[in-house]
Amino acid sequence: MAKSVVHQFFELGAKRDVDGAWDCFAEDAVWLASEGSEPGTTYNKAEIRDLLVQMDKLGAEVAAQGMAGVFEEPVFLVNGDQAVVEWSLRAADGKIVERGIDLFTIKDGKILVKDVFRKA
Repeated sequence: MAKSVVHQFFELGAKRDVDGAWDCFAEDAVWLASEGSEPGTTYNKAEIRDLLVQMDKLGAEVAAQGMAGVFEEPVFLVNGDQAVVEWSLRAADGKIVERGIDLFTIKDGKILVKDVFRKA
């Protein structure tokens, strides 16, 4: 079940279905962003929807500049409750502009934690 929710999150995001992607998160979910003052910023379930809207707009702006976000196939850890996804932002010539990983923790078929690690 953990595999399906992570795949579903990325599939819905690619379709620009913000509400569907948001529904992949548990009611007590948190998204731990890599930028901010904590270090990073922690978003709760209610704030995650607004974050997804912002990211959708940013994705459209990046695409208009000829860049693309590339998300690799999730790798599920031995416990089955966590998955790692490598990602990169690439220029039109394929050069990697930014890269990182997302570490997902799954509980009861929903995303409980999305922890982002980024290298600029």
